[in-house]
Amino acid sequence: MTTRIGDRARKHHRQQTLLRLVGERDLGTQEELARALRTAGFRATQATISRDIVELGLVKVPRDGAHVYAPPVASSGGGADRLRRFCEDYPVQAAVSGTMVVLRSLPGTANALAAAIDAARLPQVVGTLAGDDTVFIAVARERDTRGVLERLTPFGVMAGPPGRMEGASR
Repeated sequence: MTTRIGDRARKHHRQQTLLRLVGERDLGTQEELARALRTAGFRATQATISRDIVELGLVKVPRDGAHVYAPPVASSGGGADRLRRFCEDYPVQAAVSGTMVVLRSLPGTANALAAAIDAARLPQVVGTLAGDDTVFIAVARERDTRGVLERLTPFGVMAGPPGRMEGASR
């Protein structure tokens, strides 16, 4: 079990590094992503990088006459569509606690979910914090948390106590 936790921590660290790299540099191919990750101390196969691109919601944007990878919030618009696509691909359960809306999804998907919520720019949302399978949404006022939850349900978020997600024990 310790190895699985270590693997998840390495994946999280690699993905956070990848997000930072695409925010700092013009990287237009998966080969360039792999090279940049190697320089940062991570070995990753093309298949791993491809999965990371999808899980992180990286997008290609035009920059200086080329198309390069960018974090999802760097792309123009489409935040609501990104959130809808995420919820179509992964189950998301939600509950309210004080000034927080707590979301649970499958392990390894919380960063992409939080990025999609941030990109959707929902009213009254102050920010998000993502772990491995849990996202905390900070809401401006406690009385607005139910409204934020109601805004998420059309995207496919299921209201109810966030518990262990189906398929979570891979």
